[in-house]
Amino acid sequence: MTPIKHLVFDMGGVLVSIHWHQEVSRILHRDVPFEQIHALWGNAYSTHAFETGKLNFEAFTDAFMEEFTPGLDREAFQTTFRNILDNDFPGITELLLSLRERYTLSLLSNTNPCHWQMLVDRNTFLPLIEHHFTSMTLGVMKPDPAIYEAVQAALNAEPATILFFDDGLKNVEAARSLGWQAEQVFGPDDIRKQLSQYRLD
Repeated sequence: MTPIKHLVFDMGGVLVSIHWHQEVSRILHRDVPFEQIHALWGNAYSTHAFETGKLNFEAFTDAFMEEFTPGLDREAFQTTFRNILDNDFPGITELLLSLRERYTLSLLSNTNPCHWQMLVDRNTFLPLIEHHFTSMTLGVMKPDPAIYEAVQAALNAEPATILFFDDGLKNVEAARSLGWQAEQVFGPDDIRKQLSQYRLD
């Protein structure tokens, strides 16, 4: 078996708790199942443009409100959108600290300037991760194969040496199609279980 050298983590739902279902459903005034939110975020103009670095928060707000006409005023929408991102999962910094001496740690996240700045301001786990790959800087979103190819090239890694953790099944399947090891997880407990399965704990 090819040894794992690189651990790559999604951000929301893996390292940080998120309230996608709750807050997006509130914004849109309808129940949006979890997996459908991934598709909505990737396919809608406003969210795709925001998460690929083409719009700032104010321009995104304008575009989203025009595209979806949410039943919230501008300020309420922006507050609710910020609230999608919750706190770090308990124990995540300790887990990353225990892994960084043995593996190269990277972040691969579909994210946007608003939520990214919130993470930068917290300054909790980001310094523990050597490489930060985001949709807003690479200009492409998971599950597009191009984003995985960009990460693999930047790491100069063989695909089988990468183990990727994401909460989105389509993102996991896309990574596997390129030869990565990949698992769907929801927080540090799931990560630890998978590390044990791979005999990496």
